[in-house]
Amino acid sequence: MSESIYFFISISLTLRTHQECQEVTLIAHSSQKVKVKEGKIVKVEVEVEVDDIIKKLRITGDFFLHPEEVLDDIEKSIVGLKKDVSFDTIVLRIQNIVKDHNTQMIGISPESIAEVLKEALK
Repeated sequence: MSESIYFFISISLTLRTHQECQEVTLIAHSSQKVKVKEGKIVKVEVEVEVDDIIKKLRITGDFFLHPEEVLDDIEKSIVGLKKDVSFDTIVLRIQNIVKDHNTQMIGISPESIAEVLKEALK
């Protein structure tokens, strides 16, 4: 008999029993919402697996990016990194994407995104 069990403890810790192999995976979900120094709100939602790998990331807020689809590329560049990734590594990845796509950032910076993400990963 297969079953799925879900627990939500403080930072939404989820315990799942997979049907196929009966392995247990722990996922921590955390979010952080901050008014950054550039004046806009940045919200980061992040899921980290038990092996400390970032599984999902969503960045939202009232800031502006042009082109908008660059935000997806930024999120994808961080998924797969370890939870203890350095601030500088996050900033460098964001800066490279912004530069490669000739992106305009209004009300936000690579450093601000990295600060909010690092706070959510604590």
